[in-house]
Amino acid sequence: MTASSITWFPPPCDEVMMLPAGREWDAIRTSTAVAEWALEFLDGGEDNSAAIMDPVRDCVYWLTPKGTAPRATLTSWQRLRPHVTVITGEPAEHYVGVPPAHRRFGAGLHWRIPHNWSGHYLAHPYLLASFLAPAVIHTHGPEALTLLCPLCDQEVDRATAVKITGRRHPNDPVTSQLTVHPTCARTPRGAVR
Repeated sequence: MTASSITWFPPPCDEVMMLPAGREWDAIRTSTAVAEWALEFLDGGEDNSAAIMDPVRDCVYWLTPKGTAPRATLTSWQRLRPHVTVITGEPAEHYVGVPPAHRRFGAGLHWRIPHNWSGHYLAHPYLLASFLAPAVIHTHGPEALTLLCPLCDQEVDRATAVKITGRRHPNDPVTSQLTVHPTCARTPRGAVR
């Protein structure tokens, strides 16, 4: 991401504005419980962005540069559903309440400014996804994340999944225990060589 792709500021107004996702930015929404855990770690890093707190709906929004959230490790976002939602302008228009820049506290929509704030209102989606995944596990348990087959990167039904000893990738020098689809377990890549 370039510096220009993360330069966006809330409109200069005194009230919350309903703005469409997918025009200037996309939004990432999660519960306050998941967000609080992620924010503990995000606060300790550098180049942190602000987040929109919605205490009425008990959720938090991060805004990301337009088009970057869906591309940023798509499987990561899919695994986080239903606990984390990517909001874009597709397939229909979605609006997000954006508070004025000066509103940083209160019972309504407001900005949460991290300790090491970069001054940016748009988050880095890769960084955000990497902190939201463990936050979902911490808040909802390991079963909360969708299980992905390491051989085909598709969702695995836990009831039909099988455990094998194999290589995640053909060039992996070490074998490990993998949870995979029954059909993937029968592929040469799933077999130990």
